[in-house]
Amino acid sequence: MHPSTTDFIIIGGGILGAATAWSLAKRAPAGSRIRLIEAGLLHSATTSQAAALLTRVRPDPVMAAMVAETFKAVDELDRVLDEPLPMRRAGSLHLATQDSGREYLRNTDANAQALGLSSRWLSSGEARNLIPWLSSPNDAEALFVADDGYMDPVQLAQGYVSAARQLGVEVVQNCRVQKLVTENGRVTGIQTAEGKMHAGTVICCAGPWSVALLADVGVALPMAPVRSHYWITEDCAELFPPESPMVILPDANAYARPEVGGLLFGLRDRQAIYGDPANLPDDIHGYLFNRDPEGWECLESGLDALAALFPALETLGIAHYLTGVSSYTPDGKPLIGATAVPGLLAGTGCSGGGIALSGGMGRLMAELALEQPAFCDASVFAVDRFGAVDPFSEDFRIRCAMARSQKQSG
Repeated sequence: MHPSTTDFIIIGGGILGAATAWSLAKRAPAGSRIRLIEAGLLHSATTSQAAALLTRVRPDPVMAAMVAETFKAVDELDRVLDEPLPMRRAGSLHLATQDSGREYLRNTDANAQALGLSSRWLSSGEARNLIPWLSSPNDAEALFVADDGYMDPVQLAQGYVSAARQLGVEVVQNCRVQKLVTENGRVTGIQTAEGKMHAGTVICCAGPWSVALLADVGVALPMAPVRSHYWITEDCAELFPPESPMVILPDANAYARPEVGGLLFGLRDRQAIYGDPANLPDDIHGYLFNRDPEGWECLESGLDALAALFPALETLGIAHYLTGVSSYTPDGKPLIGATAVPGLLAGTGCSGGGIALSGGMGRLMAELALEQPAFCDASVFAVDRFGAVDPFSEDFRIRCAMARSQKQSG
């Protein structure tokens, strides 16, 4: 039985809850009691479904600062954990042949320079030598960003939790939050099957389940569950050496990276598919959206454009297809900060970038919860920045889905 009262309760043991717990434990006053609550097993829900591309170049400098914090967090975790995290700092190759894609590359290069990151232009031949599976047309433009990387999302989340435990954070698994507890208009804790747990501050990092949970106390979180998905090919060591960079293909609306002998590649739906936050199952694995449930429609619509750059796709087998749920906001930026209900903060809506943003989101959530100066402009992520919304309405969910359809990187 866990003590009934603590100082901070963090709901959600995915990567955002884990990063928040660690950052909070580092900054909170000595003796602060912090409890991380997970409905199932740690990191087993949406975190485990992520492709985990850690791209540092972002057009918004505040978003770029958030990703930079994640790289700093990995460096710090490597110093405090027994073993270094398996991040592959292989860089990213961006390739385009169409005008819109070329513009994206030029903007990426300019943003990289502004952020002090390393980027350089490659010839088509250099691009092909760097990526064995890539068929780069002679008229293609290719940009290499050396500072990017990727890693297994669960291992990064485990790193945050291990470091948090070292600092005294209590971790509770297999404990589903049934509702928030309020007194006199303030959130004072949570109700679980084990009973009530009281806290001075509750931080909700429950991913797509956050919408329904917070709606019960009158908070309308402006986000929707939107499909993200990717495929993994059968193994081919010759085509997919593990040290290869990530690849971003804006013309094909695609991305790729090595994955245990094969190639993980994703296609963004040109008309993104979304779900209903009121009807999410407790176990997200096996959840199928009501349209194109196996992803064939998306794969077929994007196959020609992708195969032109990845011709082996026509003959290679597909070993795995993974579909996940991402929480998208209309502007593709997360929700971080206080809600209109005292005692309740939210950290969610990561819009398909939660792994890359995790270090920054964890730090910012901790600073806001402790009412400390924020390291970046927190207003960019304000929970109420869209005004009054109805996250259960069809029109609003379409707005959120469009943010994924229009996404090019990150």
